[in-house]
Amino acid sequence: MSRIFWYELKRLIFNRLFLALIIITGLYSYMTLSREIILGIAFTAPFSPWSFGTYLAGVLPLLILTLLFFITFMYSNHEKLIRQLTFATPVDTFKLGLVKCASFATGFLIISLFVALLGMAFFAILFRFYHFSDFFIPIIITLIPAMLFALGAGLLLGSKNAYLLYVLMVAALLLGFLPGFLPRFMPVPAFFDLFGSSLFCTYPLTLPLGLDGEPAFTLPISFVLGRLFFSAAGALMILFGLKRYARTSESSC
Repeated sequence: MSRIFWYELKRLIFNRLFLALIIITGLYSYMTLSREIILGIAFTAPFSPWSFGTYLAGVLPLLILTLLFFITFMYSNHEKLIRQLTFATPVDTFKLGLVKCASFATGFLIISLFVALLGMAFFAILFRFYHFSDFFIPIIITLIPAMLFALGAGLLLGSKNAYLLYVLMVAALLLGFLPGFLPRFMPVPAFFDLFGSSLFCTYPLTLPLGLDGEPAFTLPISFVLGRLFFSAAGALMILFGLKRYARTSESSC
């Protein structure tokens, strides 16, 4: 299965669409950094964990869009032709789906790492800031739950109808950019804030300032529970989506 994983990953990375998505995401990331994050979020420093979390949350809709594009490969007509040849050999269809799923997640993490490194380089060049360990928690809580939830939803809906993936892409973009159009006094509830942009922009304003003039990076329990919920729900949807993929693949071959 490891050979299949590397083969699937190469299909993603050396795809022209992957290169186009990296370029688009990189340009949007730089625009976000230079226009919004450079001013600081909620009166915090541009290189604070709050500002960096806002940066990741702002780019996350495009990252989710990329992940959903990867999942469309799983249900494309080309994939169906390859599937007939693949399943002619003795192979566990569930494990094969799991390997494909792992390659999609790896592709997502590669682009996410590129976005994070771009932000770090921006802060290092512009502000001489190098304490990147402060960004570890924002990276984990922002990217991983959203990735699991989007991957699970994509697999579950895609196994029913591939066109539903494009509906999910539109929904992801709308939900991701919605907080930017809401007034500050109407934040998305922390538990349901999948992308985290609403919390990063508003919660620091409710915290006391520390000795360095910055609010400490602490998260409300409702937000943490929301991260756990999205992660668990995503894992369950991945399981059901892969089981449905295995059944439909075996029945069609």
